[in-house]
Amino acid sequence: MEILKTISYAGTMEVLASLGKGQKRFTEIMFETKLNPGILNRVLKTLITSGIVSKSPNDEGYELTEKGVKISLYILKIVEVSTNEKPENMQLIKTLSTRLEQAKGTTVG
Repeated sequence: MEILKTISYAGTMEVLASLGKGQKRFTEIMFETKLNPGILNRVLKTLITSGIVSKSPNDEGYELTEKGVKISLYILKIVEVSTNEKPENMQLIKTLSTRLEQAKGTTVG
């Protein structure tokens, strides 16, 4: 239930969608999501604490963890079922699916 609470925070879905496209710096996420810095900082801290997002070791930005990719995929699939398919969601689903397959390949191999 903690995951549901975490993803229900305002701005979280926008951050997940932004990071679903790849690693980004704080300012890139801020401009893409149009979140103010205080809210974005809070959302990122919550997502990091939950293991959904990680901060790059060289301070190059933020990225989804494998757990974050899985959660984002599930959310997008729910959105796809509940609304008409949107091309941008379909592209993001494909991108996240590819990233998940790559992560599984590196974990297993």
